[in-house]
Amino acid sequence: MDDAMYQPTEEDLEPAGRAAPAAPAATQSLPFHHSYLDAVRTGRKTTTVRLRNTVGTGPVDLVFELDDEVVLPGEVTRVTSKRVGELTDADAVADGFRDLAELQDRLRFHYPRIEATDDATIVHFRLTG
Repeated sequence: MDDAMYQPTEEDLEPAGRAAPAAPAATQSLPFHHSYLDAVRTGRKTTTVRLRNTVGTGPVDLVFELDDEVVLPGEVTRVTSKRVGELTDADAVADGFRDLAELQDRLRFHYPRIEATDDATIVHFRLTG
């Protein structure tokens, strides 16, 4: 439905005739390998490159897989896409790596069958707590 053409119905209105408040956005979860915890905490890692992980902008729980799960509150600020073969050194540094070669090595660790033609999603995030 086109939001510009939306008109509230009786069910959308509070008894006083005002529109009901919007429900808070649901918090998404974004899982991380435990080895990235320090880089995220210190701000060295502000993006993550994913192949099969859909996430949208908004509140997010950054979940680190440790013996005792660590969850950091954050916000996804932007999501961009490009082919794996189009990733740059700047993408690698934002992702907490020294250079593109190191990022590519880690991507092969997480995604053993990765190809240069695969679509990658770059998730930009920041800590909020």
